[in-house]
Order: sequence, then structure tokens, then C-alpha cells
Amino acid sequence: MNKKKWIIIATVVAVLGGGSYYGYSYFKGEEVTEEKPEEKPNFPTALVERGEVKKTINSAGTVEAKAREEVKPELNGKVQRVLVKEGQSVKKGDVLFTIDSSDAQLEIQKLELEILKAKKELSEIKQKKDKITATKEGKVIEVSVEEGQDVRPETVVAKLANTDYLKIIGQFTSYESERFNVGTKVKVFIPTSMYFVDGVVTEVDRIGEKVEGAGGIHNVEVLVKKPGAIYVGDKGEVQFTDDKGLLYVSRNQKEFQLPDEMEILAGTYGKIGKVNVKKDDVIKVGQQLFKMDMEASGMELMEKELALKGSLLNMEQKKREIAKNQVTAPISGVITKLGVKEGEAPGSEPAAIIMDTTSVYFMAAVGELDIPAIKIGQNVDVYVYAFGTEPFKGKVVELPKEGKKEDKEVRFAVKVELLDKAEFKHGMTGDNDIIVAQAQNVLRLPSNAVEILGPGQGTVMVKDPSTGDPMPKDVQIGIEGYDFIEIKGGLKEGEEVLVTNAEGM
Repeated sequence: MNKKKWIIIATVVAVLGGGSYYGYSYFKGEEVTEEKPEEKPNFPTALVERGEVKKTINSAGTVEAKAREEVKPELNGKVQRVLVKEGQSVKKGDVLFTIDSSDAQLEIQKLELEILKAKKELSEIKQKKDKITATKEGKVIEVSVEEGQDVRPETVVAKLANTDYLKIIGQFTSYESERFNVGTKVKVFIPTSMYFVDGVVTEVDRIGEKVEGAGGIHNVEVLVKKPGAIYVGDKGEVQFTDDKGLLYVSRNQKEFQLPDEMEILAGTYGKIGKVNVKKDDVIKVGQQLFKMDMEASGMELMEKELALKGSLLNMEQKKREIAKNQVTAPISGVITKLGVKEGEAPGSEPAAIIMDTTSVYFMAAVGELDIPAIKIGQNVDVYVYAFGTEPFKGKVVELPKEGKKEDKEVRFAVKVELLDKAEFKHGMTGDNDIIVAQAQNVLRLPSNAVEILGPGQGTVMVKDPSTGDPMPKDVQIGIEGYDFIEIKGGLKEGEEVLVTNAEGM
């Protein structure tokens, strides 16, 4: 039994013995009429439970923005225009204010629009193709453009009809229309010829239309491959037999029609040079329909490129001219202070202060004895005094190369990125708990219920099963947290220990 355990036992015995001696001294000389049983001290208890145990290092610190810049103009003079205000977000290079009036900014904006327009036009020219080909096949029913006409990708250049197929509309009740889906195979009966042709449903009208005397009518569109003996205007009726053998027949005989028109789009920018197709031509996919005027496109390309280069040169020249008259943001961020007014010259104080608050940090001043335990990536609970006891989540992102001596102590500035969003202000103070060790769902006891003997070793007080008196018991411990200590051996979940150091609770 080690020395520390003997000390604990001796303390308990002394408490018990002292109580007995005091009772004896008090009643000595007086007649004892009734012998009372000795009362044993009643210690609070704690149960071994499962939960979280974490070891933290606490330190004070301050809130800092990602970056902070003070803006001071290089030139003297009165402020002509202030283009921003406090609290406004700006990007690096944005104009904050101008010194000495200038209309150059308006000219810059006009040039920017010209450049955007020139780039767009140039891109369109480079996308031009030397020909327009058919993307569908069928019979040409209309040529929509002519030679010399300008086209865009969405311009309709021709319309086709698929002469290999005809369509017919069958009319059914709401109940009957539910039997059909796109792709359903049906039969179409031709009364004049007394024979059937195969068809496929291409569209079903689920909404329908109210028809007087007939209730609701729903159209079912059917496409049939033209066999050669059916013509536009011939009549037929749609028939369908379901899996149960029930036959559904359309209400009225309807005429066969050509399928819906198909459109051929230009798919390019430019001018039509030659038309290679005419009405009633039957065309195939990939067939050349139009030849584009590439000579005109070549000249236009050269003109646009020269215009763009000219605009870019004018832009650079104008920027150089106004560079000294404009004060721009050195970083992207939020203007936290603006110290200039229109018509007044800037003073000795910064004309503006800009902070980058996209990331906010807490600079924790960690002592030299604790710094070896700090690692990048560790989780941190940050308490900013201005927000009371609310903890904000953070993470260690940077460790210092050297420390700084403060009042006989060396402190290391550990950079903690604040992950939670709040209205943090640069310079706010607070403290933090850096979590250097953490375990979930482990056995634990309150810290004041365990006496630490050494690394991984501790002792607790339990009741002697035979006498009920307190007795020490060795335990193996893991993480030593501020509130709880991890129990790795010697006790089981639900076991009870005595808390002899109740004041520490």
C-alpha cells in the first residue's frame, strides 16, 4: 500500500477517533444512563456513469479580423466625392473616394460596357459555322430564310414534315383515357378499306374537354407508319384491347393528318451565303441546307478584334490618368470607420479603416507550460465577454514560432478561427477552453471523487462491504478533465463511491 493511500486511511480514522474522544470527554463524570450506538460519518456519493470527458486549457485573448488596413491618401487636396459609407462591404480596388473632381469614372464605366459588348460580339463571330446542316429528316414544307439574311443560333431556317408517318386523334372518356400511356401500342381501323394498321400513342390529354351531350372527352394522339394506302384526309378509329380482353373504341372517326411540323434552327451566327434546299425536298440528317458567307465573317472578325484592342488601350490610359485622383480599397472587407467628408481635406487620422471579416479569429494567450499540448485542428470553446456565457465554436489554425514575455511569464499567441457567426468586433476580449483531449461515452466520475496518484493511476473511497467504513480502492484513469475524470479500470458502470472532498464539488 503506497504512502498516499495510508494518508487517506489515517485521515478517516482520525475523523472517527476524534469524534469518539470528544463524546467521551463531554460526558465524563456524568452518569450514563443509556449507551448510544456510535454514528458513522455520512459522506455524499457519486455513481460511475457514462458520458463525455474532456481536458481543456484555458487562456484569455482578443478577437481579431482576418485583415485590417488603415487607408491614407497619397495626395493632398479636398475630397470631391465619397463613394462608400461605414458598414459597407468593398472589394480590393474599389474606389472609396476621389480627390479633386473628375468625370473619368463615368468614362471608365462607358469603356467597360463597350469592352463587354465587343467581347460578346467577338465570341459570337468565333462561334460561326461555315454551313447549316439538317438535324432532322423529312419533307421541307417551308424555307424560312434567304441569301444575305443574318441569322442567330435560335433562328428557324426551315420547317419539315415527316412524310413516313401520319397521325390520328382518338376521342375517349376520362375513364377510357386512363388506359393509355405514351408508348401504348394500339390498332387503327380504316372503315373504307376494312383493315387495321398498327399505331403508337404519342400524347394523352389528361385534362380533357367538356362536350355537350357526350360528357368529358379526352384526345389520344396516335402515330402510324404510312403503309402507302393511307392518305391525309382518310378517316379511322382508334381501338385498344387491354390485358383483360376489354375493347376500347374511340368515339368518332377522325381524319389522318401529317405529324406536327419540325423546325430546323440555324445553330450559328452569320449571314446566309447560299440556299441549297427548296420546298418539297426530302432531306436527311446531316445534309447541308445552307452555306454561310464566311468572307463577310472574316472581315467582321478583324473589325471587332481591332475595336476591342482599342477599347482596352483607352481603358488602361484612362486608369493611369485617374489613378492619382482616386483612393481605392487596399483589401476586400467592411468599412468600419470613415473619416472623410466631401469638400474637406483628410486630416491626420486614417481616412478609412477596412476589415476583412470573412474570417474572424480569437488570439489566445497560452502559457509556456501549456503550449506543448496545443495542436493545430483542436476544437475550442470561445467565450467573448460582450456575449456573456454563450460559447462559440472555434478551431486552432496556427501556432506561433515564438512567445512574448508578459509580467514575468511567457505567452504564446495561438490563432483560433471562430466557426460560429456573430457580430464580433475587432478588439473584443474574452477567454477560451482549448480541448486537448476528449472522449465520448466513457466511464467517468466527478473530479473531486478521485484522488490522482500519478499518470494513469488514482484512488477512490468506497464502503467496506463488511463494516460499511470508508476504504480506498485503486482505479486506472484516463483523461483528467476539469469536471470529470475518465475511469478506465477498477470500477464498473453504476458502482457508487464516496466523495470525501465534497467542498470541491
